[in-house]
Amino acid sequence: MSVRPWVVLVALFGALCLVVTIWVSIDRHPPEWDYANHLERALDCHRSLANPAADRFAEIMGISPFYPPFAICAAGILYFAFPVTALTAQAVMLAFLGVGLLAVYGLGRHVADPATGLLAAFFLGTAPFVVFSLLNFQLDLPLTAMVALALYALVRAEAFSRPGWTVGLGLIWGFGLLTKPTFPVYALAPVLWTVGQAAGIGKRRRRFAWLGLAVVIAAAVALPWYGPRLLHLPLLFLNRSFKFAAFEGQAPAFSSTALLYYPTTFSSQFGLLATLCFLGGLLAVRRFRDHRAVLWVAALTPFLLVTLSRNKNLRYSLPALAAAAVVAALGARALPTVARRLAVGACVVLGVLQVTLSAFMLPTLPPVPGLPFPLAISYPPSRADWPHARILEDIARASGGRPVRVSVVPNYATFSVSNFRYEAKRRGLPFTMLRAWGATPLGVDFAIVKTGDLGPDFSIAKARRIMQALEAPGSALARLFPVVAQYPLPDGSRAELRARRIRSPGGVAPKALAARIAETRAGLLPSLIRDAERLRIDLGYRPEAILRGEVDTLTITADAASVGELSRKDRLPLRVHTIRVVLQNVVFDPVEVLERGVLEPLDVGAVSVERLVVMQADLQRVIDDQQQYTRMTIELGDGAAHARVSGLGPRMEARVRVLPGRDRVPIILAVDHARIGWLVVPDPLVHWIASNFDPSPQLARLPVRVLLGPVAIRAGRVEVGGDGR
Repeated sequence: MSVRPWVVLVALFGALCLVVTIWVSIDRHPPEWDYANHLERALDCHRSLANPAADRFAEIMGISPFYPPFAICAAGILYFAFPVTALTAQAVMLAFLGVGLLAVYGLGRHVADPATGLLAAFFLGTAPFVVFSLLNFQLDLPLTAMVALALYALVRAEAFSRPGWTVGLGLIWGFGLLTKPTFPVYALAPVLWTVGQAAGIGKRRRRFAWLGLAVVIAAAVALPWYGPRLLHLPLLFLNRSFKFAAFEGQAPAFSSTALLYYPTTFSSQFGLLATLCFLGGLLAVRRFRDHRAVLWVAALTPFLLVTLSRNKNLRYSLPALAAAAVVAALGARALPTVARRLAVGACVVLGVLQVTLSAFMLPTLPPVPGLPFPLAISYPPSRADWPHARILEDIARASGGRPVRVSVVPNYATFSVSNFRYEAKRRGLPFTMLRAWGATPLGVDFAIVKTGDLGPDFSIAKARRIMQALEAPGSALARLFPVVAQYPLPDGSRAELRARRIRSPGGVAPKALAARIAETRAGLLPSLIRDAERLRIDLGYRPEAILRGEVDTLTITADAASVGELSRKDRLPLRVHTIRVVLQNVVFDPVEVLERGVLEPLDVGAVSVERLVVMQADLQRVIDDQQQYTRMTIELGDGAAHARVSGLGPRMEARVRVLPGRDRVPIILAVDHARIGWLVVPDPLVHWIASNFDPSPQLARLPVRVLLGPVAIRAGRVEVGGDGR
């Protein structure tokens, strides 16, 4: 018996490895959305580690504002030994599953016996959604493994009386937090219960000393990533849990649809017989006095917490399956001997069936009468030929290999900017992949469009508007972006590659075109500027170039104007005064200027803000318009702004100054003298945290280089380039 459990466990893991290998060898799915984003970040991590000149630690910590780097960089490290392929990435998922199986086995063995541990590992490994997760590079399966490992270490620590396991628990917590920020949702409640338990028994001082050391270790491991994000992570959680879910049209959190989501999908996620064993196990666990409370809390609390969130997805309840698998195994163990043998045999047969159904949709089963849910969540491999590689090769050929900017208009699962961006980076192509543009295709050299289904309704307003503009009779957009190649797609639709081509107008002199531009008022940048006062336009141009749609300099002066993304109804434009802005190397459509009197740049080399004044009242009006969970007030004084934030917890306040930037970042925001309630925050800590809130580095990522004159904060206003008088 001392050898057989490990043989069975290795056989289970080996069978799942074989399934994944076969599936990946068949499948041709482009990675979808988050899957592609995580793969791209893994590639970024690999390249940062491979570059001796890079600031490796800073780059890895900054790979994503929301997702920690542990599981992502595990794939990046694996790329040093194996090629950048789907199988290499999925090997990371398999490795984490192996850790999870070992932890669940160990937990079941410690609570009951080896047979219970094996059944728990089998329940987890054959759960339909676990198999589905093995086929995608997501962070929820690694999180499941870390939750299982943390629960095992917690039980073995015996209320923090065993130093080795308690210290190990701290280390596991540190890496669990570096796997995904939601780790405490699944792992904190059992720890808190155990803390309460430890407080009521002997040797409290010794137990809590070891617990304190575990907390210090966890913080030391996780703080380098979490420290700069401590203030804005709660807002991100709230937005993802409620605001974004509402935008996607998900049911309200306390509606019957939302409250029943996880209970009604649990059987398809975990398995039919495993679910029945789990329900029985919730009763059977009461026999294990030493561990029943921890198992109850670990199995049920996460489901309660994710149910309270409006954002629903089976990925969010996946980590709770680790504790559920142990509870289910204890439920099967509680059956009489004959019934237990029959139940375990049925669970093994159905578990194998769940794996083949989930991975290959085999065998094809008729609907089970009276069963309101499918036996498994299937994700079969596909040999369909998606032409991402051909499209990228055509762009490389048409561009001559030079850096270009490509807009991927649709947001279809297998045909979106995410999978194109990953594929371009994997191939080392110098392309900047962009989403569908807003009002104008500024800085877009090529556009990839698609007929038919463009993606989820909540995400394709821009894509739908672009397609309507391209298909309209006499479309100016279709004239500017003619089709250069077409590709049939597996879903029955058609993809088109469009390249920007500017046509010179006939029968017009350069001087007449320049005069027409100088006379433009309401038609100047209508997507960005409105209500301009005393607007004036001056041009610097070459006669032969202006007919090609090229202007060397375009100088805009005005007494005042409202500026912003005017196409967005959820954003209030900012009123600015005393304006002098110079646009350099402007590319425009001369036909549009002549026919409609509209000048919307298609490309700009640089924007130089030589003079600008923003009044405090106008700035505060825009800040108040932002729909957030907090309220910020700004008071502009000589040399600095005083910011106050209220609405979530104690009031926060700080001083903000504008410092000269460097490279492509024109300014840097310096924050100091911070307080949270009565607590004074040390300036070094403030600088560390505030560096992640500073929006000025985003200016370096714009398609247009931004240059600012000297910036000064005065009483009641911000001035750029002079005193503004």
